[in-house]
Amino acid sequence: MSKIIACIDGSPGTHTVCDYAAWFSHKLNAPLELLHVIDSPKAQAPQDLSGAIGFGSRETLLQELVELEERKGKIEIKHGKVLLEEAGKYLLHKFNLKTHGFQRHGSLLETVVVLEEDIRVLVMGKHGTQTELRSDKIGTQIENVVRAIYKPVLIATSPFQTPQSFLVAFDGSPTARKCIEQIASSPLLKGLTAYLVYVGQPSQEIQNQLSWAKEQLESQDFTVTTNTLDGEVDKSIMSYAALHQIDLVVVGAYGHSKIRQFFIGSTTTRLITRSTKPVLLLR
Repeated sequence: MSKIIACIDGSPGTHTVCDYAAWFSHKLNAPLELLHVIDSPKAQAPQDLSGAIGFGSRETLLQELVELEERKGKIEIKHGKVLLEEAGKYLLHKFNLKTHGFQRHGSLLETVVVLEEDIRVLVMGKHGTQTELRSDKIGTQIENVVRAIYKPVLIATSPFQTPQSFLVAFDGSPTARKCIEQIASSPLLKGLTAYLVYVGQPSQEIQNQLSWAKEQLESQDFTVTTNTLDGEVDKSIMSYAALHQIDLVVVGAYGHSKIRQFFIGSTTTRLITRSTKPVLLLR
């Protein structure tokens, strides 16, 4: 069975990740699993100290360094288990939701790629342990993971708020149309108010595309509002979402035309950085 996978690392946003993952689990009636990845340290060649200290002393030092790394590894494993246990208790207490936690060694990217077949939705925090909660940075893993897998990825922000509405960045491309079809056919966003937003010069073609998208969602009982905006894609979308107090931004990632440019390179970072609401990326 496909699962909701929540990536936790003990950063300040861990509870928020758990909250959104629990919401997904309830909406999709899917089991929730908690994942903690222990990065494998990159192998480094020992520094040549033979000219500074004696051979015997050098061998002793190297042995101590090996033992230190072993102790460090054991502490990281123990720390990860504590994080998983505490997150599990938090979800059980707040949502009466039983979860399973597991650890993996290696990179998050490699781990997620291996697990992709079992993922229904992947939930990640906007900030990891290496980025401050209110900094102008996002977790370094986000873009690599989103590019690598074809399952929905939610970038969670703090604090959690039960979504009541969502905005779809729509440009009429095949990817954007597929995004609409996914939303219409899934129970995930049912019951939420939908906003369809196009950024660019309006045309009859885009109006037809917006009408098609609206009809698709309305046929599944969504309440839908459409709008066409001017300006830069990321800024216009974020301003519109803030003005209308929209709870969730949904984008068909790596589409063509402006939305494709929007999600390649630094623009992706700017969108997620500016957003105070979660961003759901669909492939």
